[in-house]
Amino acid sequence: MIGRVVSTKMKGAATVLVERVVTHPLYKKTFIRSKKYLVDDVLSTKDGDIVEIVKVKPISKNKHWKITKVIGKDLAEIIESAQKQAAEAAIAEVMPEEKEESRVESKQSLRPDGLQESSKKVNKEVVKVRKEKTSL
Repeated sequence: MIGRVVSTKMKGAATVLVERVVTHPLYKKTFIRSKKYLVDDVLSTKDGDIVEIVKVKPISKNKHWKITKVIGKDLAEIIESAQKQAAEAAIAEVMPEEKEESRVESKQSLRPDGLQESSKKVNKEVVKVRKEKTSL
């Protein structure tokens, strides 16, 4: 059987997910059935590897399978990582990163001088009003 390594957290063992396509006998709809097997891992596989497993005599209570060979990496994982990199490159091309300080300065430089002075006056008046209210 061929499956994908899902977990390698245990020492000398791995969890392999085997998926198969099944057709419903009455409705003829196809769907995916999956099962996880605890397998003996002597090849030191990594998560996402596609492996071939065979049934052997029981090694422990739950381990009855052994990995015979590593076929390759998970194609879906490879494609997903390539798409992420392409998306990040496209975003970086369209939206270059700016520093916070330069962005603030550029907004202030767009304001006419009269607006900057008037906003400072308004801020001072607001502070005065707040002080008066708190003193009452």
